[in-house]
Amino acid sequence: MSLNNNAELTATSIRVQKLIEKIENGAIKIPEFQRGYVWKQQQVIELLESIVKNYPVGSILLWEAEKADKLKSSRHIAGIDLPDVPDKYPVQYCLDGQQRISTLFGVFWENAEPLNSSEYNPEQGVFEVYYDLENDLFVHGNELDKIDHNRYFYLRNLLSPVKQMSEFRKYLYDENYIDKITDLSNRFLNYDMPIIQISNRSIDEVGVIFERINNTGVKLNTMDLMTAWTWDDKFHLRDEINDLLEILETQSSFKLDSTLILQISSAIINNSTSSKSILSIKPEIFKDNWTSISGALKKCIDHLNSDLLCKSSKFLPYKQLLCGMSYFFHNCKKPDSKQIDALNSWFWITSFNRRYDGGNTTQKLEQDLHLMDNIISGDKVSKHEKLKITAEILMNSVFSIRSPLTRTVLLFQAQFSPLDLVTGRRIQIGNVLSKYNRSEFHHIFPDAYLRDNLNVKSKNERYSLLNFCFLPSSSNKRISAKAPSDYFINLVPKDKFQDILDSNLLPNKPSIYTGNQWLIFQRHRANLIINHVNTKIKNK
Repeated sequence: MSLNNNAELTATSIRVQKLIEKIENGAIKIPEFQRGYVWKQQQVIELLESIVKNYPVGSILLWEAEKADKLKSSRHIAGIDLPDVPDKYPVQYCLDGQQRISTLFGVFWENAEPLNSSEYNPEQGVFEVYYDLENDLFVHGNELDKIDHNRYFYLRNLLSPVKQMSEFRKYLYDENYIDKITDLSNRFLNYDMPIIQISNRSIDEVGVIFERINNTGVKLNTMDLMTAWTWDDKFHLRDEINDLLEILETQSSFKLDSTLILQISSAIINNSTSSKSILSIKPEIFKDNWTSISGALKKCIDHLNSDLLCKSSKFLPYKQLLCGMSYFFHNCKKPDSKQIDALNSWFWITSFNRRYDGGNTTQKLEQDLHLMDNIISGDKVSKHEKLKITAEILMNSVFSIRSPLTRTVLLFQAQFSPLDLVTGRRIQIGNVLSKYNRSEFHHIFPDAYLRDNLNVKSKNERYSLLNFCFLPSSSNKRISAKAPSDYFINLVPKDKFQDILDSNLLPNKPSIYTGNQWLIFQRHRANLIINHVNTKIKNK
């Protein structure tokens, strides 16, 4: 193996604004062998929070390539159209830290012009972040029903004094809010990102460095740390958690992860789900509470199974629901009907509102714990939470079992004991919900009929969430590609027609089906589902 005696390794730092300027000028690129941008909204929020708190966020590894070593192909950071530097200037390729620098650039650069979408480029909405001046936290724009600029400050305007002053004049912030914005801006402007730069390395050497960073650089996660923290000769936390996870999967079809178990444990022990709270739990406390923690989670899953018909984690809208519900069953040993009604209403409101989409999950979980205390005390959940789902959201949603809203709607339909469209018999919903099988769900307006007869070209529209109901595969085959005007007249039993529609949450106007009124069907079904949800949670 030959060694390059001129190779250099330099450790330094760079201010956030200077980093953004270098990226803007095209001086930093992503090599093609890097993966694409994969961070979720919560990770974006956590990076911003860490910088504001002056926490270390890890170093950025850059390879400086001179003209002869420049890559023929590279990618733009954050999927944003950026210039290429002239040949005579070096380029720095990011070998480690792409997600962090892409996030900072995407959130703060004022003139973002995204490239055409590709598998490597992020959805630009992940970078639309505001600062809530009232609650002192970061929020994504898609979490806000309406953006009140007097309360939410847009981060793209934060690092520019000119933009800041323009916002101050436009929205007439009071002195307290101006101080908060100024302080926030200074925290980012003065934060030093650690940089490690390697120079005078060939592309072959760089490939080896990159491979070793990504294959042998094992990072400790919270579970690793807790295993070390709680270790003693009589209590092995990892073994206890793994045993519990295996029991839940084999006996209840709930496949969970160790991180969630730690959050539930910390919620019960410390009334908090933060990593700091988890890591503060002493071994003897964990050991003393483990039986009651695992018992509360089992009660929670039993309740989901029996009361809400959630027979498998595959149909659970959000795993985060288990945290608040386990806390409830731990602290309310014998809940009465009023408390159970409130808990179930919270489940539906939380799921339909898509509460855990986006960031600030830890804060939301801790708010859940406070709400559980109110429910245990006898409060109605409707006193604290309101349903936010709209017909437009439902109409624009695509059927996918990976979608929390799809799982929510399917589980809600199951509460009405759906009848088979063709036989009129009760569908064995427990069997369907214990193991996902795509053939057990039916297009109400068949896919081929929409495409060929109603000229609905978009597959997403044909696969609208509102266009599905439970149906055994045998009945599904009988309907096939028939028009609703055909099979609702010739296959749906006339003596059970109304009951079949009601049990499947289908509009009860026969003219919708006899007239093949696709758009009217979607609107009516969306409103029907929302009305049923409101009825189920009313005064509970």
